[in-house]
Amino acid sequence: MADFFQHAQIPTLHHLAEPDPASVQADLLKWSADRPIALLLPALFAECERPALPHILDEVSQASYVREIVVSMNGMDAEQLQLAKTLFRDRLPDKIVHILWNDGPEMDAIHQHISGPENLHRPGKGANIWAGLLYLKAKGHRGIVVSHDTDIMNYSRSMLAKLCYPLLHPSMPYKFSKGYYSRVSGRLYGRVTRLLIFPLIEAFRQVLGETPLLQHLAAFRYPLSGEFAGNIDTIADFHLPSGWGLEIATLCETHRKLPNREQCQVDLGFHFEHRHRTLEHGPTPLREQGLVTAAAEVARCLAFHLLRDADPRGSEGLLRLALERYRATAAEWLERYEHVALINGLEHDRIEEETAVAAFTEALEILARASAIGGLKTEGTRPPPASALIDNPTMGKAILDAAISV
Repeated sequence: MADFFQHAQIPTLHHLAEPDPASVQADLLKWSADRPIALLLPALFAECERPALPHILDEVSQASYVREIVVSMNGMDAEQLQLAKTLFRDRLPDKIVHILWNDGPEMDAIHQHISGPENLHRPGKGANIWAGLLYLKAKGHRGIVVSHDTDIMNYSRSMLAKLCYPLLHPSMPYKFSKGYYSRVSGRLYGRVTRLLIFPLIEAFRQVLGETPLLQHLAAFRYPLSGEFAGNIDTIADFHLPSGWGLEIATLCETHRKLPNREQCQVDLGFHFEHRHRTLEHGPTPLREQGLVTAAAEVARCLAFHLLRDADPRGSEGLLRLALERYRATAAEWLERYEHVALINGLEHDRIEEETAVAAFTEALEILARASAIGGLKTEGTRPPPASALIDNPTMGKAILDAAISV
């Protein structure tokens, strides 16, 4: 049967039917006349050479309600920038498209300025999202910003509609929507969410009790999804880290700055097939590669937000206690997901899942040791884009000048 479950904290908008796409598009086009929709795409140049992004752009080109696209990119040189411009120009001939070249001298100067003289700029998805919001806020965008990853291999523009619809419908009060979905393609994916974040949130609940923030985070079905939409005035007021902690930090910010009734999670209605990360790790503290790099940063961000008000002398002890609870909880979650795979006839590698839990445990142990020395501060956290523009009067012009028109 269909899932109708509603969590007490966050409204859940389920996928129960297939509405007529033409009617949905017409509604969004009408409603966005006063509140225009901008699509913000954080991307590495490497995605331009993979099949997912060109397909995404072909789908977006048919979404008439999206007026502007901002592509906040890094990992490219000047020659690759020209290739990216050609790709976006060819695939989106009828859209207003700007590229923020985060490796370029103009954007690098902005990033270095906001990082401060004592901190190096840390490139990453969070930094790209921050730059995109800064640009849209500086140019006076007054509507909705919708964002998603650029490695979705089975992308459909219906996802855009589902994220924007709750924010624009005249009968809905939402200012932020978060997408959720299952990651299944012959087997279960989403290991950082399934085997780290879900059991770690439960471990912290056992240690800290039912704090409001933990209740908030536990309400989301896929807290690490990269798909969201928000009013520009709302999300431009968020403190965002530069790297992998972006999604957790965003949910922590919605908890602090929005009542529950003004945020929702939306069932995007199909299995997402992202490019999958390998599981690699090594002995160097917080320098693991692949999946464990993301896990370490996400865990640090989660622990920082949960323990930020705790006595610094006690936070290490609380973190270590949560780590001990995580070991037991992760073992239980691992078994549950094995049962999910078995009943659905999915391929399942128990050894690989156990290896992931062991790697995540190692990342948490490294985090606990590091917190004893330098605390839990999430590196690369930036001031909200709206505040950055107020505090740095020349920054608005600088980022408008840095934006490259396609």
